[in-house]
Amino acid sequence: MIDPIDPQADSPEEESPKPKKNGVLVQKHKPTSLGVREKLCATCGKPFTLTPEEKFFDCPACHKKANPVHKSPKKAGAQILIQIKCVGCGNQDFLEFIPPNPKQAYCRTCFSKQKREQKARLQHKTSR
Repeated sequence: MIDPIDPQADSPEEESPKPKKNGVLVQKHKPTSLGVREKLCATCGKPFTLTPEEKFFDCPACHKKANPVHKSPKKAGAQILIQIKCVGCGNQDFLEFIPPNPKQAYCRTCFSKQKREQKARLQHKTSR
């Protein structure tokens, strides 16, 4: 296509800026590549690199310190069960942990019932 102001600007390969009417300079910028970027850590100030899909403000070391991974304990291998006699209802139950005092332990049902009642009492006291 021929430019009505500059007839010599018909070659698309030419990328030198041309002044247009009224002294306005029109330039097209090529988009920058979205490759690996280098940033400064917001916490420690050390430089680190990011890929386009990452959006961190901290370096990997500071990010791991601020957001520790909580891994669930692995239940591989043998599991120890402790047999108790419930203080509340008298039934026998098995627990996956050793209670501080096995003679004063509650089964799961009585324990959850006791927790609900305790929580209700605390809410009742605070609502007065």
